[in-house]
Amino acid sequence: MNEYDHYQTYCRSLGDCIHFSYCRAAGGEQPCGRILECWAGRLPVVEFLKKHYTPEVLERVFAPQPGRLQRIMDIAEKVAGSGSRVAAPPSIE
Repeated sequence: MNEYDHYQTYCRSLGDCIHFSYCRAAGGEQPCGRILECWAGRLPVVEFLKKHYTPEVLERVFAPQPGRLQRIMDIAEKVAGSGSRVAAPPSIE
């Protein structure tokens, strides 16, 4: 599985150069969702993914992610449902 680990590329998520080893395990046991964007054309990344990961893992990694607004709404719903209250800022009077 580590045959390409010594290759490096710029990571747009982290803002620095990283090795392929990070990309293939960025999610713990699963690859980064941007691995295709970053490595396509440089390495046989599609073949690598098919060889080393199950279709279920790949489906989960490359499933469409909710947009920023949807994530904010999801967090707001969780906070509202948990009974947590955010303190209001002090009034200036």
